[in-house]
Amino acid sequence: MPSKAAFPSIALSKAIPVAVCSILFFVSAAEAEASRESGAPGPSAHLGRSNPRASVERAKVRHAAVYTKNRSRSVAAKGKRAASAAPRARGQHSISSERTGQIQSALIREHYLDGKPSSVWDQCTKNAMVRYQAENGWQTKITPDSRALIKLGLGPRHEGLLNPDSAALASPHELGAEREIPGGH
Repeated sequence: MPSKAAFPSIALSKAIPVAVCSILFFVSAAEAEASRESGAPGPSAHLGRSNPRASVERAKVRHAAVYTKNRSRSVAAKGKRAASAAPRARGQHSISSERTGQIQSALIREHYLDGKPSSVWDQCTKNAMVRYQAENGWQTKITPDSRALIKLGLGPRHEGLLNPDSAALASPHELGAEREIPGGH
C-alpha cells in the first residue's frame, strides 16, 4: 500500500492536465469573443472553419426548430389526451340479434320472460335478465352477467379444447342450477 504522502502527488498529477485543458478552453473562448467584437476572423479562420458567431446562430436556429417541432407534438398530444379524457366504452358494445334470441329463449324456458323470442334486446328482456340475476344473488348493473349466461346454458363452447377431461370448467350445477339444462354440459 502506498504511503499517505504519495496520495497528494497522485491527486496533483491528475489535476494538472485538467487545469491545463480548462485554461486552454477559456483562452480560446476569450479569443473567439474578442474576434467577434472586433469583426476580425478568429483563430479558426486559417483552418477553414466557419465563423464562431455563425455557428452559434445556426445552433440557435436548430434549437428553435427542434423546440418548436417538439412543442407542436406535445401540444397535439395534449389535445389528443384531452379529447380522449372522456371514459371510453370498453368491451362488447351490443349484443347480436342471434345471441339476443338465444338469451330470450333461455329466459322463456326458465319462466322469466313470456312470449316468443324477438331477437331484440329490449327493456322487457333486460328486466327479465336483471330479475334472473338478482334471484341468483348476482350483480344487476351489467346484463347479461357471464354467470347468468352459463347457468342458462349459454356459456362458452368447449368443443375445441385440447384436454376437455382435465379442463377446469364449472358445470351449471356448481353455479346453482336445480335441474338439468337441455343442451347444457
